[in-house]
Amino acid sequence: MLRRVCLITGANRGLGLATSIGLARLGATVLMLCRDAGRGARALEKVRRDSGNENVKLVVADLASLASIRRAAVEIAERHDALHVLVNNAGVNVARRRESVDGFELTFAVNHLAPFLLTNLLVPLLRVGAPARIVTVTSSFERLGRIHFENLQLLRRYSATRAYTQSKLANALHTYEIAERLQGTGVTANCVHPGLVATDLMRDFPDWLRSLWGKLLLTPEKGARAIINLAVAPDLEAVSGQYFSRMRQARSSRRSHDIGLRKQLWRISAQMTDSGHHDLPR
Repeated sequence: MLRRVCLITGANRGLGLATSIGLARLGATVLMLCRDAGRGARALEKVRRDSGNENVKLVVADLASLASIRRAAVEIAERHDALHVLVNNAGVNVARRRESVDGFELTFAVNHLAPFLLTNLLVPLLRVGAPARIVTVTSSFERLGRIHFENLQLLRRYSATRAYTQSKLANALHTYEIAERLQGTGVTANCVHPGLVATDLMRDFPDWLRSLWGKLLLTPEKGARAIINLAVAPDLEAVSGQYFSRMRQARSSRRSHDIGLRKQLWRISAQMTDSGHHDLPR
């Protein structure tokens, strides 16, 4: 991974931090996208210390803000001529309905709209860096998801489960659509369920529930192995538009393979993020 530039979102803790350390140990130049500058700086020092790699840099951006995402994409393009790996890892799962600064339901905004916009904005850099890879972290819970087009913001009957499963299904749909759009460019796109991992995703929930889950789940280090494998494995260089369950290629839900559904979601996501044609892969 020497001279390969890798961007990881949500990189200051959990899976994102473990993935950053793993890629840095392989010699990559690692860009850690974090929401908080202070926590990001502390995480950056940990990655440098644990990996022995000084080529680790911080990008500060709030994925709940479309304007902040656009600024981050500009900053990355100004600092780097090419991008070789994009790991869309950041995610939230809020117990009670909240909205992003742009007025979107927060889980949908951070888990789907943010990687949708960021990926589209960074496609030109990925094409320069080809062969390049897009890795999006989804979940096996996408099988329980529905895209509630008539109630996309979950203004009615909100639940954390409905919001999260909708966003994870959206991750798979987005992966398959952008993989098709990028055919022949040398840029691949795949999604991965890294296993049930003990992360801060449930930080909005009661302590007793988080403690229970923490005893049952994988460590972030074990979960990150699946992400790193998709990012670097030589035998996966030409594999695109696929779903992986941990280290193995698997079959995602029937809904995730609905072509009409994924194209409808793409159109609506482009409208919601105000993505003009210049942002979208051809």
